[in-house]
Amino acid sequence: MSENNKFKRKGPFVIAKIDRMVDYEGSHIKATASVTVAGAIAIHGIRVMQSAEKGLYVLMPSNSYTDKKGNNKYSDICHPVTAKAREAINEKVLEAYNQKLGLTKSDQTVSEETPKMNMFQGM
Repeated sequence: MSENNKFKRKGPFVIAKIDRMVDYEGSHIKATASVTVAGAIAIHGIRVMQSAEKGLYVLMPSNSYTDKKGNNKYSDICHPVTAKAREAINEKVLEAYNQKLGLTKSDQTVSEETPKMNMFQGM
C-alpha cells in the first residue's frame, strides 16, 4: 500500500449522535439519531429499530403514504447512494447507540450514598 493510500477511508466520514432514546413497551423503535456526512450534510430522523427477524438495524428517515389500493407505503426522504456509505452510516449510528446504552446503564446505577437527582436537572 502506498503512503498516500494508507489513510484512505473505507467510506465517507460520518459522525453520529443519538438524539433520543425510546423505551416504550412493544415499540420496535429504540432511538432516534442524526448524522453528519463529510462535514457537509446533516441527516435527522434516523431510527434505530429492533425486531426478532432483523435484530438491531438502522432506518433512514421516510414519509408514509397510502397507495391506490389502501396499502401503507414508505418513501425514503434521503438514503445512502453507495453500499460503503450505507455501511458507514449504519456502523456509526449503531456504535453511538451502543455507547449511549453503556452510559445510560452506568448512569442508572446510583449508590445509596449518592443523592438521587432528577434526570432532567441541569438541562
